[in-house]
Amino acid sequence: MNTINLSPNAKKVLEARYLQRNEEHQLIETPEELFDRVASNIAEAERLYGGDEAKAKETFYQLMTNLDFLPNSPTLMNAGTDLQQLSACFVLPVEDSMEGIFEAVKNSAIIHKSGGGTGFSFSRLRPKNDIVRTTGGIASGPISFMQVFDAATNTVKQGGKRRGANMGILRVDHPDILEFITCKKDENRLNNFNISVALTEEFMEAVERDEEYDLINPRTNKVVKRLRAREVFNLIVEMAHANGEPGIIFLDRINRDNPTPHLGEIESTNPCITGDTLIATEYGLIRIDELYAKYKNGGLKIVTDNRVPTIIDSLPDMSNIGTSLNITSRVYKNGKKEVIKLTTKAGYEIKATPDHKFLTDKGWKELKNIKVGDKVLIQSGAGSFSQHKELPFKIQNTYTDDNGQTYTFNFPDKWSKELGQVLGWLIGNGWLRDDDKNYQVGFTFSSDDKEILNYLKPIINKMYGKEIQEVKQENSIYHLSYHSKYFVEFFKKLGVKATEAENKKVPETIFTAPYETVTGFLMTLFTADGTVKIDEEHGNYYVQLISKSKELLKQVQLLLLNLGIKSRIYDRSRAPHEDNFDGEKTDGKLYELNISHASLKVFADKINFLSIKKRNLLAKIEGKDLCSEKMTETVMKIEYLGEEIVYDLTEPVTHSLIANGIIVHNCGEQPLLPYEACNLGSINLANMVKTENGKAVIDYDKLARVTADAVHFLDNVIDMNQYPLEKIDKMAKGNRKIGLGVMGWADMLIKLGIPYNSEEAVELAEKVMSFINEHSKAKSRKLAKERGAFPNIKGSIYTEPIRNATTTTIAPTGSISIIANCSSGIEPIFAISYERHVIDGTLIEVHPLFEAVAKERGFYSPELMERIAREGSIQDIEEIPEDVKRIFVTAHDISPEWHIRMQAAFQKYTDNAVSKTVNFPHEATLADVAKVFKLAYKLGCKGVTIYRDGSRSSQVLQTKKDSKQKKTEEKKVKRPRPKITFGTTEKTRIGCGKLYITINSDEQGICEVFTSTGRGGGCRSQSEATSRLISLALRSGIPIEEIIHQLKGIRCAAAIKRKGVPNVSCPDAIARAIENFLEYTKGKPFYPVSASEIAATSVDLFVEEDEDYDILEDDSNGCAVCPDCGTELEHEGGCVICRSCGYSKCG
Repeated sequence: MNTINLSPNAKKVLEARYLQRNEEHQLIETPEELFDRVASNIAEAERLYGGDEAKAKETFYQLMTNLDFLPNSPTLMNAGTDLQQLSACFVLPVEDSMEGIFEAVKNSAIIHKSGGGTGFSFSRLRPKNDIVRTTGGIASGPISFMQVFDAATNTVKQGGKRRGANMGILRVDHPDILEFITCKKDENRLNNFNISVALTEEFMEAVERDEEYDLINPRTNKVVKRLRAREVFNLIVEMAHANGEPGIIFLDRINRDNPTPHLGEIESTNPCITGDTLIATEYGLIRIDELYAKYKNGGLKIVTDNRVPTIIDSLPDMSNIGTSLNITSRVYKNGKKEVIKLTTKAGYEIKATPDHKFLTDKGWKELKNIKVGDKVLIQSGAGSFSQHKELPFKIQNTYTDDNGQTYTFNFPDKWSKELGQVLGWLIGNGWLRDDDKNYQVGFTFSSDDKEILNYLKPIINKMYGKEIQEVKQENSIYHLSYHSKYFVEFFKKLGVKATEAENKKVPETIFTAPYETVTGFLMTLFTADGTVKIDEEHGNYYVQLISKSKELLKQVQLLLLNLGIKSRIYDRSRAPHEDNFDGEKTDGKLYELNISHASLKVFADKINFLSIKKRNLLAKIEGKDLCSEKMTETVMKIEYLGEEIVYDLTEPVTHSLIANGIIVHNCGEQPLLPYEACNLGSINLANMVKTENGKAVIDYDKLARVTADAVHFLDNVIDMNQYPLEKIDKMAKGNRKIGLGVMGWADMLIKLGIPYNSEEAVELAEKVMSFINEHSKAKSRKLAKERGAFPNIKGSIYTEPIRNATTTTIAPTGSISIIANCSSGIEPIFAISYERHVIDGTLIEVHPLFEAVAKERGFYSPELMERIAREGSIQDIEEIPEDVKRIFVTAHDISPEWHIRMQAAFQKYTDNAVSKTVNFPHEATLADVAKVFKLAYKLGCKGVTIYRDGSRSSQVLQTKKDSKQKKTEEKKVKRPRPKITFGTTEKTRIGCGKLYITINSDEQGICEVFTSTGRGGGCRSQSEATSRLISLALRSGIPIEEIIHQLKGIRCAAAIKRKGVPNVSCPDAIARAIENFLEYTKGKPFYPVSASEIAATSVDLFVEEDEDYDILEDDSNGCAVCPDCGTELEHEGGCVICRSCGYSKCG
């Protein structure tokens, strides 16, 4: 086994957090044995694929012990142990119900116990003060439930190593967004959460234009308020400037890059609809295959139904009739899939994959589970129509034929009601011929249609540019014929086809024409082939349209529904027979479309007839008591059709769309799908540099090899992982996402002699990350050939087999970068020289590359290193050469713009997000923060986290100079111990035996704690010291909740290994006793009588004189310190890290 070249600090971190210990808390593992344990365990996955396990183990061991690559902390900690939980973070859904919320709380506790962190989007929760129908009460809102998650996190310690961490996200259009933005203004609130606001493209555009935007209640999908976008943006900036939170994420960008959009909110295989399906959009009805061609990346608004439930398992709100417009974020083409055709009793039809969800009166159902007789919901209100008046093609009015003859027309270049009426009559009672010898557009009128002829003839003649007269045929039929190739071509461009009656269709352009054109088209079509039926005896009234073309009626049915009119199609076909009218043989095909009930009034108002006779007949129905329409449809037939090319889209508000008039589910999306896990690891770029001809260069051969081995390692992790929830196991193995990132970027730049804040560095960042991304995909494709593609690849963005849905992520690398002795992630170095606190004083730590250069160049001295630690930067120190200053820049030497540009460069070639912190100097303004947020949006980042130096009362890592500048002069003063107290004594069990805990209170509340151990012994001095410090803290004004938070969960091996012990240590037992006391006293002072009354009595109370404790000066200088070792912390990679012991809030 090779000896690893570890730094002293790396050894310290490994011993503190990673190496295995026995029940007595003694180390039983060396660093070499740790890496051997991990390599052996991860190599076991080769057995599943017939691979060479021994070879894989050796490759993985060398990969880690050479510090070229390290997996995330849970893999190092747990691989080869009983826990075997190897992932860093998980995404859990939070549904809008008490059951859903507390299911998520339970699942998060299980995950934290196993060593993982959790991410939540609270955007589905109804807003504060919204109605709760089941109880008649009002909702408390997302932020109140975040406190429940925060409290639960406090009680669970991650895998026995550290407390859990949560990420909370809320959409910017949620009604409670202002409360969310300011929820961490109090720094003692939600301490187990990092929060980010999910910004949409629509919001950012409103910020740019200084416009208002909508707040949408997720329960009803209705707009409840409008806010000025710029004011909300400024509030985000203000809070981030104040204490670093919230961060921001650009939700639409994350969604667009989702490689498996078909999976949605809960697991499904491949929900899609066929390309000929008409989608209700802001421009009318558009085929979904056309949407894919024109709006692949979203941006189009589609019509959604207001009855769609916000909770996936809820029933639709059948009273919430109407529609809304919501924007799409992406349209997908998902290849050939098996499809089923659903037909309703009224004739509505749709073809979709078996697992596509339909909204029924019983909630969402997959198509394969829908049965004949079930009721599906159809569009319940009018949709939208295009506002564009221009025709969809360029108009030409002058033509010259091959013989040199010129023809002039007067074609309209804009839509109109009249143009729609001409098209309606042409489809109903007209014809088009496009033979080489016979080009003709013709219109037929009966003797009853003379008024229609007189109305349409001048309109058509104006278009033709000549006065054409009708010709009377036999049986009093009139023909109006136009013989011109160019006239024919005009109507063909509008979508009219030369076809027989049974094959007629609605011209394609009508579906996206303006409202007045569509109603004009339907008016003349119904006038030509429709009638009004009145049956007074039975109270039946309806408008009827007949046609030999079923397809035409189906299309008319959808146009009507988009106007808010429900209709029914009936098959009136008979066997072929002789026509009574002309004696010719007919095929007997005939179909009928009927409009009845309340839809008749809508038809009369919006469409009606052009014929006065038919208008008058329809008017007779006015005042009749017509039944209201039920906008549901009974399923009549389910047919399996075979395979077709299928599509889907994402609408992120209601996760639904209206397809062929029927309400169906869409592709849901989130940055990580619910129940997904992060399987992460990072390449140490500092080790990817070699010397050629005396010059440092990147070793791309080595980088390619390490990248391939790391992808192999991480793919094996997925199989060896023991996921805390079955749903997570299914999703992780279905998508097989891995996140290969980098660390040591700043060190690589230093070795190459390139300043971090330079164009050269930004260009190199793109080149390096592009190389890693390309080679990671190549290895993943190779693994797919050997092991198979990820199971959910059908419906994903990939057209060829690949093993992993994603391969690259740049995650926080706090602890593992310490082990690798390199800079963190893609961050610049935080400090060149800084103090490390040790048992016998302080130690000056110097960046090893700077120390080497300083010694080589002859300007090294211990005094200079101390000065650098005091100053915090080398930029103003004259003794240091300028070329060295240029290369050794720290996070605070670099302007925020360079931070963002570097993040954007890496993001360009990274599948998932890039974790980075933009560090600001203390004097940075609100405008500086706003500028960075806008720049992150402009440059294509998926999110951004900022931190302004000293912005929190508990500042993260500071140099010595910072400490002096910000040292507080306040001293905390304790209140004196009262002479008389009242209290309780609780007996409990600890690992060493019995523990008696006395808690006393005066008129102001709890003031002291005493402990006494039983005969079993125990750490009496430690318990007494803990009690004294607790008493001191209580009388010094420290919140009691914070004291409990610090004590609870501390573990002792003696307590853990003994069965039946309710506490995991003495401090944990004290914390629980304090909680019991507070519950018993209901949080009020336990002081039944006044002090003067007691003084007058001879009752002998238990009173113990207070020791004369010295009050310690608060010398923390506003610095946040590591909860484990007391060393100051630092912000980097979007996280918090202790460089001394390896503590990391993110793992």
